[in-house]
Amino acid sequence: MTNYNTRKLREKIREKYGTIKAFSEAANLQPSTVSRLLKRGDWKASQMKNAMEALDIPLADVEIYFFDESRAIAQTHGGKK
Repeated sequence: MTNYNTRKLREKIREKYGTIKAFSEAANLQPSTVSRLLKRGDWKASQMKNAMEALDIPLADVEIYFFDESRAIAQTHGGKK
């Protein structure tokens, strides 16, 4: 499992909804699912779409919140940064 930085996404959730529970309801996701997604980063396209709509994140900004640079580098180089 690759760790990745969720700071920006967590800040956006906290700014708009205050809690994971409130965000989960708005994004039509279970709170436990959101916690897992924030930890592991294995978002399905439909989950990411729901989250982006709930957080008013434009498609052009998807990589800012869901694909940080260190994760992309690790995946490109077989898990090595």
